[in-house]
Amino acid sequence: MIIYRGFIVWGVSVVILLGSFFIFVATGWPGAEDSCVNKHPDECYCEAFSLEDVKNGAPGIRQPVNTLFNLYALVTSLLVAFFVYADRKTFGANSAPNLMRSQTWVPDLYIFAVLFLGLGSMWFHASLKAWGGLFDGLSMYVFAAFLGFYSIRRLWDIPWIFWIGYGLTIGLFTFLHTVLPSVVNIIILVTFYAVIEFIVMPIKTGKVLQGNASARWLWGLGLSAMGLATFFWIASQTGNFMCDPKSGFQPHGLLWHPLAGVMAVLLYFFWRGADDRSH
Repeated sequence: MIIYRGFIVWGVSVVILLGSFFIFVATGWPGAEDSCVNKHPDECYCEAFSLEDVKNGAPGIRQPVNTLFNLYALVTSLLVAFFVYADRKTFGANSAPNLMRSQTWVPDLYIFAVLFLGLGSMWFHASLKAWGGLFDGLSMYVFAAFLGFYSIRRLWDIPWIFWIGYGLTIGLFTFLHTVLPSVVNIIILVTFYAVIEFIVMPIKTGKVLQGNASARWLWGLGLSAMGLATFFWIASQTGNFMCDPKSGFQPHGLLWHPLAGVMAVLLYFFWRGADDRSH
């Protein structure tokens, strides 16, 4: 059963996240509008929407392109789940070369983080409600906090530090979401990861980006994908040169979201290629 657990986590998470999402699509979105609606009452993250529908919490999806292209996460997370399955089938309980190829719950958690990174964003763009934005932020913090704490877990075989630290950090940044912009919170979490990856890990292991050469290339490609995604995120903001609110080509949904998913998959293969036993 353990070798199939990743698929089970994926399937249950999809049913819960998408099932509850489509209930709101069918019945309507309660609550106050997100702050971006107050700043830009006709468009938010570029794509146009009906202000009346947002204020009334009407059924349906406010921003179809920015919402539905988050379904990319079904593919990226399922790809991770397949390789988790393959590794568990290949390695025994104690022979995996690293944690990401092990039978622990950590790879299953990453499957969920990759899935939630996309499906969590759907709630915001479909509703443009403040609580939808909080849910979107939560999905980003679940992923971004994983980066640093997985790196810590690679260095020290102390599971409780990973699980308790990871959970508390998600809770802290979800709270901070109410007082700080989400981009600030993400920068803090990514900086935390970078300190572990490029300062603490080399001091402890004597190596930068622990893993073989191909794994390090995957990390670099993941960084490139994220850099390109960030470019499209900035360029397609409301009022910027790639923003056409009524166009079916919305770079925020079509490029920013999927490229973030590509980054998440490349990071997985980077970790999967590491030989952490060499520590």
